[in-house]
Amino acid sequence: MQKNTKKFLGWSVLILIILTPVLLWFLFGDGDGFTNYADTVHSLGELFGLVGMTIFAITFVLSTRISWIEDVFGGLDKVYIVHGLLGGTALLFILAHPIFLVLKFIPGNFPLAASYLLPSSYWSVNLGIIALFGILGLIYITLYTKIKYHKWKFTHEFLGLVFLIAVFHIFLVRGTVSQGIIFHGYYVYATIVSVIGLWAFSYSLFLKNRKMKNAIYKIKNIIHKDDVFEIEMMPEHKPIEYHSGQFIFVRFYNEKLSEEPHPFSISSKSNSEFIKIVVRKLGDFTSSLEHLKVGDKVSIEGPYGRFNFKNYSHKNQIWLASGIGIVPFIGMAEDLSSEFQIDLYYVEKNENKFIGNSTLREIEKRNKNFKFIPWTSEKMNRLDVHKIKKLSRTIENKEFLICGSPGFKEEITKQLINEGVKKSNIHEEVFDFR
Repeated sequence: MQKNTKKFLGWSVLILIILTPVLLWFLFGDGDGFTNYADTVHSLGELFGLVGMTIFAITFVLSTRISWIEDVFGGLDKVYIVHGLLGGTALLFILAHPIFLVLKFIPGNFPLAASYLLPSSYWSVNLGIIALFGILGLIYITLYTKIKYHKWKFTHEFLGLVFLIAVFHIFLVRGTVSQGIIFHGYYVYATIVSVIGLWAFSYSLFLKNRKMKNAIYKIKNIIHKDDVFEIEMMPEHKPIEYHSGQFIFVRFYNEKLSEEPHPFSISSKSNSEFIKIVVRKLGDFTSSLEHLKVGDKVSIEGPYGRFNFKNYSHKNQIWLASGIGIVPFIGMAEDLSSEFQIDLYYVEKNENKFIGNSTLREIEKRNKNFKFIPWTSEKMNRLDVHKIKKLSRTIENKEFLICGSPGFKEEITKQLINEGVKKSNIHEEVFDFR
């Protein structure tokens, strides 16, 4: 099945699941929910709450890193984009839930409206308020604070508790301040959503690592030059199977490093016995890699991602990398066969920043269909599509693979589209899970 077809079907199924409460209301509701203003805003408030909880549960499913979900959306990085979009959408629906419930009392009965929004004797309502403020707090931490990755990940784990509190709310509130049943079968649907959400969260947090035995490697070699670490790892038992361009979650067993697994692109060729990752010092965790030693154990989860030149229809391709974004291209370049025609543009501030320069030069020497173009912005100014057209002769009927900083990817993609390149021929590695 074509990649775009899978993605279309995936989004179609997601939208259908999200709209399920609305369909159930029309099919099995009593039909009186929109007869007047008060009933209309109340029914909308209840539906917003159920739709929000449905999306909330879906975000947990998307966090499980199950391989078939990757296949549908074209890689784990794309799954996390969908996860982020749905997380924001769930927040909007959940916020709309109490707002619409109280609209029917305004301006006639403010005290009753306040009973929906303020702590009261109704614990079913209080649980909803706690869940709402819990979600708002966690979303604020995600979007507007800069804390260390492992601390952010720890706070994110409280989403399961917030979801559980919301589950109690949607079951208990039916018998207190709520009016009637939204639709026949409400409790069955609420139970299904609750079980799916709690199962997916529990699987990700508690069960996945027990069920999926991560591969154990040992560090074979470490090259530390300036702000870059090249780490080569050898398997203790059977090596994992992977394609170049994919990434893995790595946990280093070293007393001076965080125990949290972190994602890194693989820089070695497909299914090499030894896995190599290249890491640039960009924060507290990557700076602490200087404490690693040859012989340290490493736990590897994966591989993930679908960023590989063989996954696209055109064999005439242009690869564009900036900074540490060169890493997945190094392994892909080593995998190249003569049937592919590749131009690789690699942008860095100056020549001292280049990673894997000698390896890519050697590949260029032995493969006449691979052209390596290192680009230093200090000397050559900004790389743009007009310069690419000049050096690569044409950009028509080519696939474009892009990996690097968000600004670089956004600007190059915009220029390519303005020059007539189809968006379906532009592929990027997102690699930003927060």
